[in-house]
Formats: sequence, structure tokens, C-alpha cells
Amino acid sequence: MDGGGAGSDVSEPRIAVLSRSWAEAQRSESAEAVRSIAGALSRLAPVDVFVPGEGATFGDGAFDVTPIGGAHAPRARYGAVVVEAGRRGDGELARSAGSLAAGAPVLAVGGARFTVDGVLDVGPGDAGTGSWTVTGGGGGGGPAPAVHHVGLYARVHPDALSRRHYGLREIPDYLLVLGDRPGMPATPTPSDRTRWLLARFARQHVVVLEGGVARAWRSRSCVAQFDVHTRMDLWILMARARGVVDLLPGDVYARECVEALRFGVPIVVPGGSAADGLASAAGGMRFTSTAELLSCAEALGDPATRAALASSGREAADRWYGDPHAFVTRLAGPLGLAVPVDGGPR
Repeated sequence: MDGGGAGSDVSEPRIAVLSRSWAEAQRSESAEAVRSIAGALSRLAPVDVFVPGEGATFGDGAFDVTPIGGAHAPRARYGAVVVEAGRRGDGELARSAGSLAAGAPVLAVGGARFTVDGVLDVGPGDAGTGSWTVTGGGGGGGPAPAVHHVGLYARVHPDALSRRHYGLREIPDYLLVLGDRPGMPATPTPSDRTRWLLARFARQHVVVLEGGVARAWRSRSCVAQFDVHTRMDLWILMARARGVVDLLPGDVYARECVEALRFGVPIVVPGGSAADGLASAAGGMRFTSTAELLSCAEALGDPATRAALASSGREAADRWYGDPHAFVTRLAGPLGLAVPVDGGPR
């Protein structure tokens, strides 16, 4: 969407999106969340995207992106502000959000608590539904920010359910273990907890994905190895698994866990992670020790348990992460924006 002059005085309410990671070559989970929110908000009002740094405005698909350093600092007042928060180095964004958001709703997106002008980000909230703090930006000392359940939109491709990955043609049943985050380098040996899983389920196939490389194990031996090049490759691996053990979920909304649940695949995740509430509410189990991890993975071998988790998990994930129009509608309320009658873009 055209930025339309971020510093101009226009009567139509505009929304500012301030993102540290927007232009990263290897997109983080935080960047994916911000982009999903920006896309949804663009159906409600014009959106201006700002990133830290110097330079001229540049096009980026549907949006014009403007660096906020020097002469390009945003000067307009906005009806609502989205700020990427929760990590070190976001101070510049916080100051800009404060100047833009006086008296306006602020939606802070991030995986850690972060205060800016009285805005406290709590990340995904109860039941893993993606609760973001949305509040007025008028300084601290007031009432606690209101938490609104808005979810997110996490796309998956339905064709993944009908395909089998070329690297697993001879392996009909397996447990999928995600040992790291996308973009991290491959490691020569599995982690300690992965080795426990390989030992406990030595008579079964366990597929371990680390550093973009999938290795299928049985009897503690690697029987197949192949690269996972695309998101579709990952979705195919997920959709055919009897369960997904995510040892290091993403820190914002646990994207891979959400995607697995949308395919009806139960998840096993660490307690206290961003996926904790998602697993506890529906579709999975949580662990706080290696013994609990092994117990949870063992439970996925029971067809009745697996079917129950699959059904409830898919229902919850589709409701909160699978309906883009519902996501737009849920965002509109707390930000005080009107939803177009036809559901289309403004």
C-alpha cells in the first residue's frame, strides 16, 4: 500500500507501523507477526511503515517503507500505532511510537515485556490465542493496559496434507522434532534432549530438523538425510507426522507450532515458552524436564489421545490463526477502526 506521504496532514486516519526487522533478509518470527498485522490493518486504513536508519523511502511489495532517521522522521499524528517491541535495540522505535501515539491506541508486538509510554506488551496470552496489549499511548501511571484477544493470520498450504516428502518415501510413520529455529546453522550432532528421544524411540522413526537439514533416525542410526529448502517442504513434513516436538519454539507466537496445529498435528513444547498456552489449551502437551518430554512423546503413540489433541488443536488454531477476515475484524475493535461492509480493502 502506498505510504502516501508519512509527514502530510490528511483527514483520513492513518496507521503507523514501526518495525526493526521488517527488511531483514532472513525474516524473524517477530517480522512475520508485524507483516501479518500490517497486512490486516491495510484493509482498514492507509498504513505507513517505518524502519530504523537513514535513506530514502523504498517500495516493498504492498507498502512503501521509510527510514525514521534524520529528515525522514515521521511528523504526522496517527490514529493508531503498531510498534515492534521486546528486544534490545528497540529504543528508537519506542521513542518514535511515543511521539506518534499520544492519545492513540498502540499495539506492541514482541515476545517480552516492554514498556513505552505506558504500553506494556504481554505477547501471546491465555490459551495461546495471541493476546496483544492495546492501550492509549498517554504515558504511564494509569490503569493497566487492556488485553484484547486478536490472534494472527498464519498461512499454511492445504496441499501439504496430500503430499509425501521425497526424502521420506520409505518412512510412513514418524515423530518430527524441531531442534532449532529456521536460519540457524546446522549442528553435527543432535542436542541432548534430541538424543534422549532417539534412544527412547529407537524402534521407531524420528525425523530431526536442524539447520535446514532433516535427518531420519532409527535404531540410533541416520537412515536418511535431505535438505528442507522451502516452507512447503516443512509443511509437508509437519502434515504427515504423528506429532511435532518443538524444542525451541519461536518467541513471539510459536509459528511452527501454530502451523502444525492447523494441519491437525499435536505438539509437544517446553513449559514457559511462547507455545505453552497454545499447547495447554488445545492440541498439545508441555514439558519441564527430559522425563516429561519423553512421557509426552510416548502419549502421542496412543491413537485416541492423538486424535483428541488433533481435533481440538486444529479447531483452536484455525479459529485464531486461520481466518484472515476474522483477524481484521478483531483488530478493528480495540484500535477504534471501522470494518468495511464488504470486507474488502479501503
